[in-house]
Amino acid sequence: MVGARLYPPVAGILVAAAAVLHACLSPLDIPGSMRPQTVVLFATPKILTDFAHPAAGVAAFLNNYAPLTSRAAQTIVIFAVGNSDHMLTYRGGDFWGDTVEWARYTDNVPISQRVLDYRQLEAIVQTFKARAAVLGMSLKVFDQIDSGLEFTRNDFKTRRHPECMSWPWGSYDIRGRLVKDNAIYASAPDGIVEGTQCGQFLVDQVSHYTRDLGFDGILYGNQLGTRGRWFPGNGPGDSEEEEAAIRAFLEYSKLALRDKELMWFDSYNNRQVERDTWSFSSDGYRSFDYLIAAGFCVITSTERYNDDLESKLQLTGGPRILATLDYVDPWYSYNSMTAFPTQSARLENIALASRDRIDGIAFFANDRNGAPVPRNVIESFAEHFYGGLDSLEFTP
Repeated sequence: MVGARLYPPVAGILVAAAAVLHACLSPLDIPGSMRPQTVVLFATPKILTDFAHPAAGVAAFLNNYAPLTSRAAQTIVIFAVGNSDHMLTYRGGDFWGDTVEWARYTDNVPISQRVLDYRQLEAIVQTFKARAAVLGMSLKVFDQIDSGLEFTRNDFKTRRHPECMSWPWGSYDIRGRLVKDNAIYASAPDGIVEGTQCGQFLVDQVSHYTRDLGFDGILYGNQLGTRGRWFPGNGPGDSEEEEAAIRAFLEYSKLALRDKELMWFDSYNNRQVERDTWSFSSDGYRSFDYLIAAGFCVITSTERYNDDLESKLQLTGGPRILATLDYVDPWYSYNSMTAFPTQSARLENIALASRDRIDGIAFFANDRNGAPVPRNVIESFAEHFYGGLDSLEFTP
């Protein structure tokens, strides 16, 4: 989930995947109780070979992760269709024959010419839910919206309304004001009114899209709502004006999304850095149902990740905190299991050491070709993670 990144050379390609799974802790070292766990599988349409007939692909995907999800209180599949254009340009239920800008890129190059439309997309969401019902599985399906220019074409941001981007920071600018246009949108069927706030338009479109397509929630990816990303100092700093804009955006998000859940992918940094660099105030986290403490190896060190996770675990009365695992990447040709074997293994160990305090785990669930994380990797981690504990009752 990295905007215009240059991924590092793949090192240690012959490192066996099993080496990732060594644990500093044995099951006997791990506390004997866990919070109800949410397993978040972050997947892209690459997992499906046939958009028109998704049942077999959905079943195979869920089966691969059964050792982990079968003992979780609930599973969330983030079916990351694109990054934002397919939501920002969504025209509504009368236009489900429109094609969808889906995440068909690898290393910033399109690798597929397959066509996906909204009618097929809605059927895919329902296929996930139908399969879960057969399995007796508590499953929710989210999509994600992201500021970046990766994964798909981005005509809305680069051509239609570049005024909604904060170009110095490469981020969507919730404070920006849209110029008038005459296009059809689900939330503005007569076109965008001059001066509409960019953040309001984004939320209105996401609300229509998630409701119409049957999604249960949305991930705001890569610290959406802030300007800048990832590194301390790479943002506008702390100001009352910026903080107020973010707070208003999040409050409006909760209001407009109604019964849809909201997940946030954080900045890879602790709460103090998020305030100092991006004006993200401590009360902002209360707007989220789930918060991913981001730790993907290509961006951050495990030391910085652990500091971030510990900071987020200090929140009270806020979102469920999700730890990060990192094995593969849906959009780039490296895999963390082989490019960053030590860091990938340490993320597992941090999840094990924190399992009595975290509310779940999140990870990319398919590689650049659509293949899932190898089953033996999932089985081994699940055995260590649950450590003989039975699933706990959970009321979402």
